[in-house]
Amino acid sequence: MNALPQMPDSFTPILHLIYANPEFPSPDQSKFVARLNGFVSLENSKPTLNWQIRSPDKCLGDLRFANHQIQIAGLAAPLPPAVVDRTINISLWQAQIKAGMRQHQSHLSLVYRGESRDPLAQMIALYQTAHVLKNENLLGVVNEPAWTAHPIADFLSLQKIEGFRQEIPFILWFGYLRIFVDKQRYWLVTKGHHLFDVPDLASFITSAEDEEELIKQFINLFYYLYEQDVVVAPGDTLEIGETGEIMRFAEVTEFAETLLGPAGTLVIEKKNPE
Repeated sequence: MNALPQMPDSFTPILHLIYANPEFPSPDQSKFVARLNGFVSLENSKPTLNWQIRSPDKCLGDLRFANHQIQIAGLAAPLPPAVVDRTINISLWQAQIKAGMRQHQSHLSLVYRGESRDPLAQMIALYQTAHVLKNENLLGVVNEPAWTAHPIADFLSLQKIEGFRQEIPFILWFGYLRIFVDKQRYWLVTKGHHLFDVPDLASFITSAEDEEELIKQFINLFYYLYEQDVVVAPGDTLEIGETGEIMRFAEVTEFAETLLGPAGTLVIEKKNPE
């Protein structure tokens, strides 16, 4: 069962906040004003909150601040098993952390409905809202469009969120999915790039030792495509820094149902310089 009356499309940013007990928070406007005003960028944002439904087992509200609008929907029930399987269970966190998040008993869904067209600002607005809704029972944040989830730690602190504009938190905002073809070899594909109008990236791994370096390359490529607004297509090549390595972009040829993202997926192949 899902809290949302209507599921958004795959290009709409959405977070699910998952709680250890059946009681989810539904604070009044004064708490939202006080906590949102703690962000330097929101000191004069004049937040407004309207609850259409506010009961112990479900809630539906609309939060507005600056040029943002966040739909808040809550349900005294866990997320659907299919969502848990596609986010918490396949995230790269340790087994104990994932087991803890699976024990949630209720959830609040935050959907971006505002005017900003800046994907970074949209995600920050969702995390600023989550900051208000954080309490001692909050177990984690589930990012359904990016196929991932993360524990709370200090990721919802005012200071951390303020820093997201300077450095995108890749470990929180993007998923890295492994698709095994045997015990040692697998595809690694990003999830969630489409929220930034960037194609997802995939590469075939023959040794798990290569994964960390590959994720770093994914991050560097994301920054290049996003910040430079570069469009690449299968067959294009890119030379990597001083190493002279040639990176070739190719089409997805297998596991398309899983590898292909909403904005497409480019396979990365390394070629030695001629």
